[in-house]
Formats: sequence, C-alpha cells, structure tokens
Amino acid sequence: KKKTQITFEEYESISNAIAVYLRSKEDDGGDEGEGTYLTWAETVEWYPEQCKGEIGNSAEERERLTKLTNLVIRRLINVDHVLMFMGDASDDVDEQQRKIAVHPNYVA
Repeated sequence: KKKTQITFEEYESISNAIAVYLRSKEDDGGDEGEGTYLTWAETVEWYPEQCKGEIGNSAEERERLTKLTNLVIRRLINVDHVLMFMGDASDDVDEQQRKIAVHPNYVA
C-alpha cells in the first residue's frame, strides 16, 4: 500500500477548517444546547466544496482532496484526539455514518 504524504501546512489547513466548521455547527443550537453534529461523510463532502476556487472542476483533484480529508479526519480522531465520535460505538454502523464532534478541550 502506497503511503500518502502531505505537508504539515496542508494538514493544518484541513484540520483547522474542519474543526472550526464542526464547532460552528455544534454552536448553532443556541441556548437549548441542541447543536448539529455532522457525520464523517458529510464533513468529507463539505471540505472539497470549500476548495472549489482552488481546484476548479478537476475531478481528479477533487478526488485527491476527498481522500486527503478522509485521512486527516481519521488521524484527528485516532491520533491527535481533536475529533471524537458521538454516541454509541456500535459495530453495525459504518464509521462514515457516525457523527463526529470537536473535542471539548480543543482550542481552534
């Protein structure tokens, strides 16, 4: 399996954008504390949309960015603990369909 390498700046850019976006969605709930939590898949769809200006209509560049976003999210959950899954860790739910949130102690 071929390793994918990105620069730290690119990693930081993707991770900060995701953290700020997810946190803003979580805070949308107002006083009730009923924020919106997005699934992994929704977050992966969102990020390449934000980069349309940079990548244009290039399908392969969009696919590369989608793959990178998946890898960054996986690292943010498993290694850096910036993101975390919400709810039960039931085995019958695909990780792409699980809701994710920014860890409460993380400062973006």
